[in-house]
Amino acid sequence: MKQFKALSLITLLIIGFSSTAQQLGEYNQWLSVSSKMNWSSGMVTAEGFGVAPEDKRQSVGRLLACRAAVTDAQRNLLESIKGVKVTVETNLSSMADAHDSVKSAVDGVVKGAAVIDRELVDEETCKVVMGVFVDGKLTQSVYEESIQGQSELGLLWDAFFHGELGFGFFSSAMAMQTNTSIAVPEQLNNEFERLDLRVSKLEASILTANPALEDAKLQDQPSGLIIDVRGYRFMPSMTPELLKPNGKILYPSIDDKQSLIESGKLLSLFSRSLEFAMNHPIVGDKPLLIKAQADSSKPSSIKLTSANAIKLAQLANDDFFATPKIIIVLD
Repeated sequence: MKQFKALSLITLLIIGFSSTAQQLGEYNQWLSVSSKMNWSSGMVTAEGFGVAPEDKRQSVGRLLACRAAVTDAQRNLLESIKGVKVTVETNLSSMADAHDSVKSAVDGVVKGAAVIDRELVDEETCKVVMGVFVDGKLTQSVYEESIQGQSELGLLWDAFFHGELGFGFFSSAMAMQTNTSIAVPEQLNNEFERLDLRVSKLEASILTANPALEDAKLQDQPSGLIIDVRGYRFMPSMTPELLKPNGKILYPSIDDKQSLIESGKLLSLFSRSLEFAMNHPIVGDKPLLIKAQADSSKPSSIKLTSANAIKLAQLANDDFFATPKIIIVLD
């Protein structure tokens, strides 16, 4: 019996440790003193407080206090959602001001918020935590504007496709974009790849060997993608970009635009640990793991090495990026 109790205690400790480790792996960004964005799940949460009226009996007063707390939490949640970063420079508030579809989606998502915790702080005060996922119509409305607008060539193609432009104009625009593209010096590419190799060797020498992580670097037909950008000043947002060595966008691509919008999911989730990312359902059972760095001029964009860009471009040809299945690991 004592052995059984000891085994049960050990099991509970392991489960508790695992749960704590997973929570530590989550990336939470505080939007205010009482609200935060969980970039590992895509949920925004906000607290609200309510006080019971003095002229009501205790049972009724508590109920009214919690009702007031819900109203307060909804108001805080609306303000918090507006603070979520779409890009490093832009948040949902500025997008809502510029686009009616985004404004309508922001207002709508708050109406669908749920109470995820309720607590009586004392006999007269109620605390409520409400949460809502940043996905569905809100994500779709944002990506309709941001992904569609990320490339002038993509916009011209849409216009041509809908019969608004002739083929000659479209061909000329394509030629102009091709002629004015800026090539990244080969010397800089080589320096980045040498740095990437040095970092990989350093990590291999100081980290405990993990067969799952080693296998994740070799997946030919991966179920998802994990990008390790630790050590760089990467900033999470709703529109992270994967850049080829020449600076062109590999993901999200214009080709996958419609399917990404229709998915209603964030382009990427974020984590503080590789272990958390490896266990996240969005990347599946056989994720591919690569090392990359943040673009110093665009801290929400990721610069790929030539080898990784080629590999991901091959996966893109097989519609790998048609639906979001990426986790970015950052500090």
